[in-house]
Amino acid sequence: MIYTITLDPLHERVVGVEELVYDDVNCVVDETRRPGGRGIDVSRVVRELGGDSVALGFAGGYTGLELTDMLDREGIVTDFVRIGQETRSSITIYQRKKKIRTLLCTSSPVIREDEAASFFDKVKGIPGGSCVVLSGTTAGLCDAVFAEFISILKEKGVRTFLDSDHKALKLGVNAGPFLIKPNIFELNRLAATKAKEVKEIAEAVKHFRDGVEYIVVSMGARGALGFSKEGNYHVTPPKVKVRNSLGAGDSFVGGVVSVMSDSGSFEEALRVGVACGTATVLAVSGGLCKKTDVDSIKKEVIIEKF
Repeated sequence: MIYTITLDPLHERVVGVEELVYDDVNCVVDETRRPGGRGIDVSRVVRELGGDSVALGFAGGYTGLELTDMLDREGIVTDFVRIGQETRSSITIYQRKKKIRTLLCTSSPVIREDEAASFFDKVKGIPGGSCVVLSGTTAGLCDAVFAEFISILKEKGVRTFLDSDHKALKLGVNAGPFLIKPNIFELNRLAATKAKEVKEIAEAVKHFRDGVEYIVVSMGARGALGFSKEGNYHVTPPKVKVRNSLGAGDSFVGGVVSVMSDSGSFEEALRVGVACGTATVLAVSGGLCKKTDVDSIKKEVIIEKF
């Protein structure tokens, strides 16, 4: 089973108006609501590819109730810890005439010690042999929380996939996750380098290869590099017109964990991951990849061993 962890989910609401008029009534002409969060998006991709997952996280107040209800209606299994404070939310106001957006976002909730303890209990209850995706920020908890999760899960024989940044990534890497997936900018912050080319990136990851079994560095339109004891790979996607870049990294992770959780090879996981990311940039209105697009695109993905 695949588990995804989103410590700071977001209730996203987008409202459209013809034009925002101040000190007057503005009529909403269209509206969409959607649960957001990087781990949640990974669960969406896993489901789209035909797999099963359980989304873990925190949910508070009426906003949290609506968020989990919407996920249930999407067919995504959730196991969230209820908290006292309201789940964060955002409202995007889109003005049709001017084609501009204004984003309003609430603060992340403060997680109490007993609420954090309840979440740790859920993590400890994940069965051995599972795969766990730790993605996004540790907002509401300490920077070391991903590292703590990794240490707990490694003892149970659970494979952990870490996709984070800054101190949470650095501390998490030190705990020895199964796989990490920084993008090129996150890698350079982690390794304190300015790597751009393949040889430079390969040199930058050397320091982490003893503690991490699989390292994947995503590079946008340039594809991705994969490093492992099985071999090193350069994966190049077909050229496409970018319509939407949101969620591409999470789609990549969703593709990788879907394959590797089913005993697939690292090479195939990279192929599917890049296909998922590419299919997402083709989507409109912030949508994620569709399986039909992934199946088509992965035939055009080029993999070279180096």
